[in-house]
This record gives sequence, C-alpha cells and structure tokens, in this order.
Amino acid sequence: MEDFLQEKPKRSKTTAVVLRGYRRLFTLVFAVAILLQCVSFLQLQLSRYHRALAEDFKVVLAVTQPTSNQALSELGESLSAKEDVLAVKLFSPQDAMAALKAKNERLTQALVALGYEQMPAYFELKLSNRAINNIRPFVQNLQAEYPQLLLKYSQEQARLTFYSGLCLRTLNVAVVLALVLFFTFMFMVEAYPVRGKVRVAGGVWSALLAGVLSLVLFMALTYPTGLLLPALQHFTSLERQLTIWVFCGLLGWTLGKWQKF
Repeated sequence: MEDFLQEKPKRSKTTAVVLRGYRRLFTLVFAVAILLQCVSFLQLQLSRYHRALAEDFKVVLAVTQPTSNQALSELGESLSAKEDVLAVKLFSPQDAMAALKAKNERLTQALVALGYEQMPAYFELKLSNRAINNIRPFVQNLQAEYPQLLLKYSQEQARLTFYSGLCLRTLNVAVVLALVLFFTFMFMVEAYPVRGKVRVAGGVWSALLAGVLSLVLFMALTYPTGLLLPALQHFTSLERQLTIWVFCGLLGWTLGKWQKF
C-alpha cells in the first residue's frame, strides 16, 4: 500500500523540453526537406527540358535559286562566321530528300508523285542561347543579309526555350538567395552566446531522419510513374540527396542550438 501511494519520480523538466523540441524540430525540418525535394525535382527537370529544347532548335535557310556548289560553300563559310551560330550543316537536294524520307516516307512519296523529285538545298543553323533568346532581331538581320535564302524556324519552340531558361534562372537565383539567408541565420545563431548545456546531437539526428523520410515520401510519389529505380534517375540523383541531407543536418544543428522554436 505504501508503495502504491508513493509518488512516482517525475521526469526532468529539461528533458521534457528537449524532447518536445525534437518533435517540433523534426516536423519543421521535415516540411523544409519536402520543399527541397520539390525544388530539386523542378530544377532538374527544367534544366533537362531547357537543354533539350536549345539543342533541338534549328533555323533553316532554304536556297530558293539555282546555286553552284562553290557558292553554297561560300554561303556556309559566311554563316559559320556569325558570332551566335554554333554550327552550320548544308543539305544538298539529295540529302534533303533523304532526310525527309527518313522522317516521313509517305510525304516523300506524295511529293514525288506530284513531280517534286528534288528538294531545294538548305542550311541548318544551330544557335547559342543568346541568339535564341533574341530570335526575332537575329533572324531579321539574317534575312536582310541573305535575301536569296528563305528563312524558317519554330517560333513556339523558341518561345518555350526562352521561358524554360528564364524559369530555370529565376529558380536558381531564388535557391542561392535562400542559402545565403540560411547561412546568415546560422552565423547569427553561432555568434549568439549560449548559456547552459546545449544538446544538438539529438536535433541533428532528428533532422537527418526528416531528410531521409522526405526521400521515402518522394519515392512513394514517383513509384506510380514506373519502376522505382528508373523513375528516380529522372527525378533526382545521389548528389542532390546528399546535399539535401547535409542541409537538413545543418538546419537541425542550428535549430537545436537556438532552441527557440
């Protein structure tokens, strides 16, 4: 009876506060880690889309008048000398017909049936990102300088290339700014005098656990898109995950030392 009525030892107030802090720290870092996973995914995909659009973008200059091979060679050298032209490829009439046949054999057969046994020679230009971002003045200058050539390009692809690059640069600037602000906050916490014993090891482990669980959640979201490992190769990378985990550990260290959340 005396043992039953005896008061049970209470937990230390400091321990309770620390444990509550770990739970709050874990929740906060977990939310940040999920946002980091989304930012990493968007950054990776935007980078791939922009690079693919820029590499696939071409400006075609068709030769509308009969021109000798020497004149075509001189035109190609003149186009290659342009500052924002990365590569110039000449397609002869035979090459043009063969390229069209490889892409659309039925269309080639229809053209031959209509009497178009040859296509005009044309130049295919690969441009730099600066030229693509200013495509209208660039093609206007080309058209004025080479009036004997018929210029064609995809305006929609140029627009998508420009806006995908703009979104990617904006996202990169925002990430750099956020990192600068975080390290400024970390420096302020480190420079602030701390009284008493500071427990940061548990905060770091809780933050690392939050980073790992954010990857698990991200894997659960990407699993319906296909096989897990091939899907992860398209949505993230080992380097990005290590960066996120290091950031989560630093955030846990900072919050654990601050202990005002």
